[in-house]
Amino acid sequence: MMGLLDDLVGSLEGGQGQGNQLGQLQAIWSWVQEQGGIEALLHKFQQGGLGDVLGSWIGTGNNQPVDSGDMQSAFGQPELQSLADKLGTDVQGASGTLALLLPQLIDKMSPQGQLDDQSLHDNQLDLGSMVDQLFKR
Repeated sequence: MMGLLDDLVGSLEGGQGQGNQLGQLQAIWSWVQEQGGIEALLHKFQQGGLGDVLGSWIGTGNNQPVDSGDMQSAFGQPELQSLADKLGTDVQGASGTLALLLPQLIDKMSPQGQLDDQSLHDNQLDLGSMVDQLFKR
């Protein structure tokens, strides 16, 4: 059950501060749920003109990079402030963390190169329960 998050944290650059990154991942996951889940997130990316970028994270090729400015165009100030509060940072810090971690999160949730409804549903449950289990220890 823990594989996805462990892989994700293990794959993050440098492996430094893994406890902190797990905390950030949980904050981002909880925030994603508040935004309406992955599907709502996908919609915001498409509205923000980042559909192609998002497609690269879901597909099996290289992930296109994003920066904090991209995150700020996809999400409004209130949403990013909500994430900033969870991460204990400001909007700039939150959008930077999101730009770093979200592509990897989406990438890990679409190992077959697609996010179909069933895998989305399964992964939401799995990832959510993994995050919960991880932080109940």
